[in-house]
Amino acid sequence: AVGSRRSRPRKQRKRQRLPRYLVVTEGVTEREYLERLRQRIRSRHVALDIKVGGGEPSRVLKECRKALRAEKYDGAVIVVDVDQHAALNAVLTECRSSGITAIVTNPCFELWLLWHSEDQRAHINPRRAGERLQSLKHGSGRDGKHLAKDFPIEGHTEAAERARRAWGGLAVNERGPNPSSAMPWLIGLLENGPQE
Repeated sequence: AVGSRRSRPRKQRKRQRLPRYLVVTEGVTEREYLERLRQRIRSRHVALDIKVGGGEPSRVLKECRKALRAEKYDGAVIVVDVDQHAALNAVLTECRSSGITAIVTNPCFELWLLWHSEDQRAHINPRRAGERLQSLKHGSGRDGKHLAKDFPIEGHTEAAERARRAWGGLAVNERGPNPSSAMPWLIGLLENGPQE
């Protein structure tokens, strides 16, 4: 009879579980950026669970450890600034010994955001990096600590190239020169999955 074609069951593609990574940031700017980056890249290699650790590197590491005790992840990353944080070296030592990956931007995350629009090869202080971001209209909110709706997230590839040129020895769990950022490692994780 017409219209009574038997429907054959579609083959169900088994969804492969993606490795889950916990990412703990210093503040909301970093979290907002990473959420947009995750949407932009749409990784088929890893899933990110992004949390704000609130404050300086030792606090971010503490929040990361707390979250790792509560839940199982395949990897953990902290995103921190150099700024004037006295505890940074101790945090990096602890990360190296515990298998947590520290992504450090020197002097501050605003430099990484700035690299999406323009090159910055000379030494820069956090205040100047923030002022440049504001002049480019990349920040929003009263304190400028939120990403503008039209932040050029598509510039992440150029930002990564600029970061590699600025720091030839780019590495995680290290404090690079000013200016530097290990953020290209995190982009590589999203684009290519975990690298041994």
